[in-house]
Parts: sequence; C-alpha cells; structure tokens
Amino acid sequence: MGSLGERLKQARENKGWSQTYVCGVLQISNSRLSGYERNYREPDTKMFTALSSLYEVSIDWLMGKNNQPIPSSSGLESNHLFRDPELQKWYEELPNAKEEDVQKLMKIWEIIKNE
Repeated sequence: MGSLGERLKQARENKGWSQTYVCGVLQISNSRLSGYERNYREPDTKMFTALSSLYEVSIDWLMGKNNQPIPSSSGLESNHLFRDPELQKWYEELPNAKEEDVQKLMKIWEIIKNE
C-alpha cells in the first residue's frame, strides 16, 4: 500500500507538480513538505485536509486505509471555502496555475501580510 510519505509524493507527482510549487500554494517550507514525503514528520489535521484537497485524493487513501485515491463526489462538493462562486472557482483552479503566477501571488500575500 505504501507509507504516507510515499502516497504524498505519488499524489504530487501524479499532478506533475514540483515540491516548490506545492510549498508555494500551501505556504509551507520545502523542508516541511520534504519531511512529510520522507516520513520524517507527519502533517497535522489541517495540513492533511489541505493536502488531500490540493491533490484531489481521499484522506483515507493518504493514510493507507484504502486503495481508492479519489474522494467521493460528495466530499468534493462540501469543500467550499468561499461564499463568492467566482473566488471559489479561482481558488480551485490555482493548482493548475503556472508556477511563476503562484510566485507572484506569494509576493503579494507577503506584502499584505506585513502591512
């Protein structure tokens, strides 16, 4: 079945994403994601949820409880963060954005956060 780290790495690679890209989207350090993928550290509940949502896989699959990586459609439908449908759509498409666009977004976020 594979360890949590192996499944996280597999899910990321299945999307064709670099660790740098995922770290940018999730706003975490590369060493943190690398630690998850190498089984040196475990994500907390909030990060489990974020990784599952980002990679579009079930938490049960990540934890090795089943071999079905795709969550049920009802799980996807209940995963709405925003009340504004346009903002929700933009957020859901963010993982497909170019890495350079994500880097720009990260810079904007840093400016807003530091003010």
